[in-house]
Amino acid sequence: MTAKDYFKGKRIALIGLGSYGEEVEDAKFMIRAGAILSIYDLRSEARLKSHLVFLRSVGLANYVCGSIPAEDLPDMDLIILSREYSRSSSFLEKATEKGVMIEYPETLFFKLAPPITVVGVMGACGKTTVISMLAPMLSESCGGLYISDGASGGLLLFLKKIRNGDILIMRIDSVIAAELKGLNISPQVAVLTGVPPKGVYSDSPFDVLANQTYNNFIVASDEVIDATRVYGFKPRAKMLRTKTSVIPESWLFNGRTHDRENAALALQTAKLFKVSEDTAQKVLEVWKPLKGRVELVKKVKMVEFYNDAASAVPEATMAGIISLAQNRNIVLILGGAHSGHDYRALNALIPQYAHTVVLLPGSGTILERKELERLDNVDVLSAPSVEEAVRLAQDHARSGDRVLFSPGFDAAGIDSSCKERGERFVRAVRAL
Repeated sequence: MTAKDYFKGKRIALIGLGSYGEEVEDAKFMIRAGAILSIYDLRSEARLKSHLVFLRSVGLANYVCGSIPAEDLPDMDLIILSREYSRSSSFLEKATEKGVMIEYPETLFFKLAPPITVVGVMGACGKTTVISMLAPMLSESCGGLYISDGASGGLLLFLKKIRNGDILIMRIDSVIAAELKGLNISPQVAVLTGVPPKGVYSDSPFDVLANQTYNNFIVASDEVIDATRVYGFKPRAKMLRTKTSVIPESWLFNGRTHDRENAALALQTAKLFKVSEDTAQKVLEVWKPLKGRVELVKKVKMVEFYNDAASAVPEATMAGIISLAQNRNIVLILGGAHSGHDYRALNALIPQYAHTVVLLPGSGTILERKELERLDNVDVLSAPSVEEAVRLAQDHARSGDRVLFSPGFDAAGIDSSCKERGERFVRAVRAL
């Protein structure tokens, strides 16, 4: 059965278009394959207007914004969730009781795709950066290459053209790691940027690797590989340790410490696919840091402002602080929605590198506020908005300081995505 045959005539509910609109391409593919597609999203119609106008032009059957009516879902043949929605969401209860098939795009893809080689990039932070380096390396040397970086979307769209033996570079977060573990699927090549967060149903952050075989690979730093022993995980795959020293000093690589660590992971992985050193060097020498990931926005009166809005976990904020700090010259803008992560290590790190923290509103901020206010020699301020946080940060910054917008929590309030809060920060800084 082809993918088009699978979707034809099915009543499908797509819940959420994704933080970056990454499900729009999948929606278009299903509509053109003959699906009777309805879209549900908790965001307002005004915020999704451009996506909805486009999808209506290609035949979208129905959409509901601002709420997800539970009574609509039991009549569907298939429900597809974008990653910001959990299987345990209350609006799914009636559909679950009726036995409606509920999938993420990733799980549905693996159920329908032919056997392929999966390069899974995992860890709390750095996944997109590694993919941005690794993908162009492999594209120079490997045919049949597909990339799922979590933002560009269109994973189901690959079903039209992916073939047996092709390669998929895939960003695997904790939600998808748990889903793949449930399907007994492990990436043949696992690239670990750090110890992965535990999946929703996992006892160990390495559970998603349980189905690797002896001819599979784990590419990681010494710290991560040593952590497998701490968790009692005994991998069957070959483990390849990486160090920043694998990048020759003669290469003109323009990246900070954490960028070099990610580049080392990409380089070691590329070698598994017989990518030449010349190709890898060419890619790394033209590579530039990604937007929203410790990105210099502007220098104002000897104070530099950096956008790290993609930071949604404490480990990402820690990496950003360490890479920028010089003699406690950091003013950190932090905070947002609760995401279930442990912030003790970040809280302990802040006094070593930052003299001021400006807190943004959100449920996660509320939970951590008391601990942050107890930090020695750190001024902790509160701002009602990103714009006010920028103003406070400027007021408390000294010559030579660096203001780092690295929230460390999920987007909250009027920001529905990391991208949107980053855009607000950049606008506020450029207005200074």
